[in-house]
Amino acid sequence: MNFEALTKMTAATSRYKGFTLVEVMVALLIVAVAISALLSQMMSNIDSTAYLRDKTIAHWVALNQLELLYLENAQGNKLLQRERSGMVEMASREWHWRIKPQPSLAQGFEQIAVSVSTERDGDTPLVTVMGLIDQFHCAKQGCR
Repeated sequence: MNFEALTKMTAATSRYKGFTLVEVMVALLIVAVAISALLSQMMSNIDSTAYLRDKTIAHWVALNQLELLYLENAQGNKLLQRERSGMVEMASREWHWRIKPQPSLAQGFEQIAVSVSTERDGDTPLVTVMGLIDQFHCAKQGCR
C-alpha cells in the first residue's frame, strides 16, 4: 500500500467519527431545558415548604391564644366581651393575632375565632382556629 492510498483511507474513516457541531448544540439545548425545568420545580417546592412552615407556626400561635383564653375563662367564668388583638414572637418572627367573640345559639356559650397573620392589619390571616367557651363549668367545680 502506498502512502497516498493510506492517507485517503484515513481521511475517509475519520470523517465519520465523533459528533457534529449541530448535534452537540441540540444536546446542550435539551440539557439546558431539562435543568431549567428541574430548577423551576425545586423553587416551587421551596416556596410551598416555606408557606407550610408559616401556616404551621401560625396554627401553634392560634392554639396558644385559644388555650390562654380557656385558662382565663376557667378562672373568671366570664364570656369575652370584646375583640382582642396582640402580637407574639415565635420562631424568630412576629405573629399578629386577633380574637373575635361570636354569639352562639346556646345561651351561656360563645364561639371564639382566633386569626393569626404576619401583618399587623390581619386582613388575610394565615390560619383561623375556632373554639367555644361557656359560663357553666365553674358551677360544678366550685369556682369563685
